[in-house]
Amino acid sequence: MKIPPLAQLAICFAIAGGLSAYMPIFRFHAPNWLVAIEVIAGAAFLVPAVVSFILHNTTVNPRSPSNATSLVTSGVFNISRNPMYVGMLFQLLAFVLWLGELSALFAAVIFFISIDRFQIRSEEQSLRKKFGEAFTEYAKRVPRWLIIRNG
Repeated sequence: MKIPPLAQLAICFAIAGGLSAYMPIFRFHAPNWLVAIEVIAGAAFLVPAVVSFILHNTTVNPRSPSNATSLVTSGVFNISRNPMYVGMLFQLLAFVLWLGELSALFAAVIFFISIDRFQIRSEEQSLRKKFGEAFTEYAKRVPRWLIIRNG
């Protein structure tokens, strides 16, 4: 994908804000504690994933998965093959809850589909090519997201 995931996330934050302000469908109130839990859940996926990549001396850059030096499958990578994207999605969902507007949820759907269809598929193709059977076995064992297998 030509647009880096963090840029896609930023664009989707802007879309959520715009939809909330200019195309409201249904307003709701999410308690602050729920927004906080969503933020913490996102960080609980993002931070350990980045730290794991650093500790394994492999690239954190999602635009060059062929530069990966090792296949990280432990820790949070036992729960999801893409914990960084799970964490980003949780952060975006926290923003949607904070905005309190149903139309903003469309931005999270856009992010999910874009990352799943274009970014992750490309990354997984590179990792399958680089790590072969080890990646194939990992993909069979661990879901792409949290419960969505897409092996």
